[in-house]
Amino acid sequence: MKNPFASKDLPDAVRRRVELAVAVAQERLLATHVDYLLKLIRLIGDRVPFDTALGIYARKLRLSEDETRSITTRALAIIGERRVDAEPWPELMSQAEVEQQAEERAGPRSLVTQIRQRLRGRVNEELRRTVELAAARTEVAVLNTHVENALSFLELLEKELPFDEAVELYLDALDVRDSIAEVAYYMALARYADQHLPPPAGALAVSPEAVPAGAPAETRHLRVVEKEGA
Repeated sequence: MKNPFASKDLPDAVRRRVELAVAVAQERLLATHVDYLLKLIRLIGDRVPFDTALGIYARKLRLSEDETRSITTRALAIIGERRVDAEPWPELMSQAEVEQQAEERAGPRSLVTQIRQRLRGRVNEELRRTVELAAARTEVAVLNTHVENALSFLELLEKELPFDEAVELYLDALDVRDSIAEVAYYMALARYADQHLPPPAGALAVSPEAVPAGAPAETRHLRVVEKEGA
């Protein structure tokens, strides 16, 4: 994690509050990752070994070794707790068990090799599609968590820092990668704007009478004119 105070002249009391806020933000992100890793295991845990599923998740989300280790520990603890509570859960299979199931799905060994490869290809394509969709859903969830965390920093530091610097402080402290940081920055500021800017003036009204006679009926409400006195 980067030093969030490297270029900030903040009182000691504020620094301590920020350190607590960083810890809370890290816990929120960890909870988000664990939740979505468990969702992925529910989706593919009967076809892919746990270690492989974890590797896929870490690669797709570009996690560091430390992040992967923390997420793995928490996820395994939750799986263990849920099994004790008799909650249905996919078995965490070994690679040998997965290969055996793949052979069984492909059919008897007497089948032509080409047919077996096609069957496996369809299974792999379905798995790839599932992983891609799950990764996209996870990226959005992580992004939203970053936005919520950044807004917490805004509220915490509104008297000490300008709003944009407060968001940047969060993104630096959590070492958010650039492609996510830029989007999170603008989403957080947009949410902040909704809270602090007045609503747009000059509301617009629709004038269906002004739509050309030849326009399709379903689009006749799209002509826009200003209200009187706007």
